[in-house]
Amino acid sequence: MEKIKIGDYFLFFEKKRKTKNIRLRLNPSGNIILTCPWYCRKAKAISFAEENLEWIKKQTENKIPPIRFQHNDTLTILGTTYQICHNPKHKYGVLCQENLLIVGGDAEFIHRRITDFAKKELYVYIQEKAFQLAEKLNEKPHKITLRNTSTRWGSCSSRKDLNFCWKLVFAPRFVIDYIIAHEVSHLKEMNHSSAFWKTVALLESEQAEAQIWLRKNGKYLQAII
Repeated sequence: MEKIKIGDYFLFFEKKRKTKNIRLRLNPSGNIILTCPWYCRKAKAISFAEENLEWIKKQTENKIPPIRFQHNDTLTILGTTYQICHNPKHKYGVLCQENLLIVGGDAEFIHRRITDFAKKELYVYIQEKAFQLAEKLNEKPHKITLRNTSTRWGSCSSRKDLNFCWKLVFAPRFVIDYIIAHEVSHLKEMNHSSAFWKTVALLESEQAEAQIWLRKNGKYLQAII
């Protein structure tokens, strides 16, 4: 997707073959997407966006401010709730002790150390879960990568590389499991056909609940920097 500027606001522009009309939408990550048919001129789509500048302004102003973790904050990692406890004398970066995350070093490094810890936990979880699910389909991922994506929670390449937004680690586990199942299903079905969705349902039973959760809370995840 191409990032473009309309007035004082940034949004993402894409062309789709199956789209019949120009439209603006707010995706689960809180980003505004401008979509038009593949044959439509980009200038025409931009003109449409400019005509709806007030809508863009309203959506942008409702965005969640950036979130940085600090001492005494509570957060959820892989479905478990923790409280951050800063101890500058602690030797380790982050120590998980029951429902506490004890963070050492200077206070200015709390956020980075928490997010680094969370990424490592998520990678281990996805690695194990993705290979388990892929085995059910007689498939195997080529490579698994965590990325800082703002327009999608996951993706699967033609080389069978699976990519996931690292901020998913702060979502409930059933949401993480759904995104893993979604991308693993693409190993077998590189589309969004009925066969694809049947494959997702085979691997994950709470897909509807996960989609609803992401629509309601995705913007909070994306606000974490």
